[in-house]
Amino acid sequence: MSPRNFVIGDVHGCIDEMRALWEAMSPTRDDVIVSAGDLVDKGPDSPGVVKFFREKQEAGFNVVLVRGNHDEKHERVRARIARGDDPSGIKGSMAIKAITDALSPEDVAFLDRAVLYHAIPEHGSIVVHAGIPPAYERFPTEAERASVSRVKRDQFDQVLRVRHVNMKTGLPIPMGEESPSDPFWATVYTGKFGHVYFGHEPFTKAAEPVRFPHATALDLGCVFGGRMAAAVLEVGCDVRFVSVAAHTKYSTHFSE
Repeated sequence: MSPRNFVIGDVHGCIDEMRALWEAMSPTRDDVIVSAGDLVDKGPDSPGVVKFFREKQEAGFNVVLVRGNHDEKHERVRARIARGDDPSGIKGSMAIKAITDALSPEDVAFLDRAVLYHAIPEHGSIVVHAGIPPAYERFPTEAERASVSRVKRDQFDQVLRVRHVNMKTGLPIPMGEESPSDPFWATVYTGKFGHVYFGHEPFTKAAEPVRFPHATALDLGCVFGGRMAAAVLEVGCDVRFVSVAAHTKYSTHFSE
């Protein structure tokens, strides 16, 4: 029997719900468990969530962490601290530093192994954190992403942050600058990279992941009192979803 692929939406420090979702999924060590990113921030126990995933990986589960925009922000803060630079120019850096201080070296090493995307070729699918804007041309290797200029890296990292897009340029529109005529990226995505499973945009009123023609949204806003969800991809079967309700509303702050 082919292994199943579980793709989990944003966790944001919601450790109790993550434990409940894992139990509901009941993965085996033959399966692949993919986080669509944003393990950290906003919720009650970011270090606990990182430790949970890291320990599952060390216990032999095939865990893949796709980098989220919050995970990437933590990378930048850790890099500045490691260089001896002041990280205060990065929004939220003090809260990020507090989370970092609560992580073990093994936890940090786990986070540092995050990838920009994860392909699931047997299902014609790809996992990214936020989405794929129309002008996006290709995905880099992690080595290439690490070696290019910051400007070029930001171009690659559009898949961490995109929501609405400018249809004339094919580029993402910064959050808060979109107009009513600017579409959400998934409504115009052509499927050129395969079916996309993504998080980032919290669909807090949805009872299950939201389907678009060539994409599926997995962030149901657990940290905002919604649900935590995962897609289950199994060869020969229709995709199905597993989700658990948030125990409470942990955050009301919706921002990047």
